[in-house]
Amino acid sequence: MKRTIRAMSMTVTVLTALAAVSVAAPPAVAADAGQADLAAWQRTGKPGRLIVIRPGAVDLVRGGVRENSLSPGGAEVPMSWLAANTGPDWIAQDGEDPSAVQVEAAVLLAPGTTLKIGEVTKKVLFTAGHDEASTTWIRGSRAFVDIRDTTLAAAGPDGGDLAEDAPMRPYIYMGAGGRLDIAGTTVSGFGLPGKAPARFSGVTWGKGSTGSAVGSTFQGNRTGLRLAGSDGVELDHVTVEESTEDGIVLNGDTGTRITGLTARGNGRNGVSVGGTDGRSLSGITTRDNKGIGVRAAPQKGLSLARPDSRSDQGGGIRLLSCANCTVTDATVQHTKVAVSVAGPGSKVTVKKPQLTGGRTGISLGEDIGSATVTDGRVSDFDRGITVSGPRVTVVGTRIDGSRTGISVNGKARGAVLRNVTVDGGRAGVTAAATTTGVSLTGVRITNVSGKGLASASPGLRVKGSSVAGAGTAVDLGAAATLDGLAVTGAHRGIHLAKEVKATGTELNILAELKGIQADQGAVIDITDSLVRAPRALVGDGRILRHGSTEATLPPFPWLGFAAIVALLSAIALQTIHQVRHRRTPRPSVARHVRNTA
Repeated sequence: MKRTIRAMSMTVTVLTALAAVSVAAPPAVAADAGQADLAAWQRTGKPGRLIVIRPGAVDLVRGGVRENSLSPGGAEVPMSWLAANTGPDWIAQDGEDPSAVQVEAAVLLAPGTTLKIGEVTKKVLFTAGHDEASTTWIRGSRAFVDIRDTTLAAAGPDGGDLAEDAPMRPYIYMGAGGRLDIAGTTVSGFGLPGKAPARFSGVTWGKGSTGSAVGSTFQGNRTGLRLAGSDGVELDHVTVEESTEDGIVLNGDTGTRITGLTARGNGRNGVSVGGTDGRSLSGITTRDNKGIGVRAAPQKGLSLARPDSRSDQGGGIRLLSCANCTVTDATVQHTKVAVSVAGPGSKVTVKKPQLTGGRTGISLGEDIGSATVTDGRVSDFDRGITVSGPRVTVVGTRIDGSRTGISVNGKARGAVLRNVTVDGGRAGVTAAATTTGVSLTGVRITNVSGKGLASASPGLRVKGSSVAGAGTAVDLGAAATLDGLAVTGAHRGIHLAKEVKATGTELNILAELKGIQADQGAVIDITDSLVRAPRALVGDGRILRHGSTEATLPPFPWLGFAAIVALLSAIALQTIHQVRHRRTPRPSVARHVRNTA
């Protein structure tokens, strides 16, 4: 009996314990979920209202405390379902219309969940808060946000217009392992103010995230798009406009694919690129940005193909400390500096540029490592190309209508100009006294109103070049070597300033007034040359002639003389004709004929 009682007692004890465990389990689970919600709330800046989307559950957290938990029936949650089930304090619906909603809470996606916007909701407003606690946003890591065929916009309370100085605007941020896809959508008015973290400045793909933006427009955000450490994001036919700061920021991203990207009217730069080596970008168009069209921060191996910049106020393309970088087929119009290269370690090649209008076409700074400009055309600038740094080569490029075609100045050393054409303007090529090792080969300068080549650079070398049409074809203020130089249509062929020494071989100079002028103390030694001008060799300096050098008057202009004779003959014949017929009576008209003219 005792054994029976003892056995019954033990059974009761076990059942009691099991009952206690079964009753306590739900509060423990609830406590764990509540703790997770509290941690998420604290981690995300303590928003006033937070919607946490978890696999199979949606928690509504107010002030850090879970207020309600809903079951969407899976890990994929449409925005329309949230609007229909959370209540107007969280997501308000516009009357009976499920296609227009206003988000009043922050939305956090837990790993393994999906938020879909746009299948039903065609207009989604996000309330701009007055402080961090009232900010609305969408964030997630290892989650998926799919936005398509809709409009996302910041709005005031009750859907009213957003004030221009609204302090806490919404944003979208996708973190590590997450995916954000945006297609056929307009996003406007997003981004926390300037002191807030950059990753919350509009729409951001964070470190380790991926996704795409296709056929979409980002308008009036703080930053239109930001790729910060993302991987494999595709930007296809995207327009970013009227951002208060940069339009697009690419920083530390890898594998980004761009097919048609337009940045226009942004408050700073159109596209800002940095933080990634070996990057290839193409198909970027910038218009009317207040900063630079495309700005590249220090990096290596950038390949920028077919950028198109127009009327960007701060400049077209600017490369800072860009090593082994290439810009190909750039089109830049109407800006201060079309292409600028500066910064230590810069080693840049600019191929086939088409640059028009502004202050400077291509600027190569003093502190660069080296630069090469090949082919292309530079037109209608104050200065076509400015070379201030070392080891610069300009090959096969044409400069038209610029006040100064090419200016070599600053700390330029070893500048090489080869097969370059400069047409029009006031000065063709100038080289300052602070430069050394400047050489011109096959350079053609035509139709300048002032000086074709003006050099104070010691050791200048000119080979196989020509000047046609200039006030002074070549003006030397320092030692130079001239080989195979041809001059036509200039008032003065070559001028040497005081004490300048130069040599010339196979010169062919045809000048309208003076062939070679050497000022006091100057010496030029010419060999196998031809100098033709009314005053072929003049000045107080010495002009030494060797070989088959000739100095003569220019050839008589027989064709012009014949034209003048023909004109004078015509005038004489007309005069004789008038004299012979001066007494011939004028024809009269019968009185009955009435003049009705």
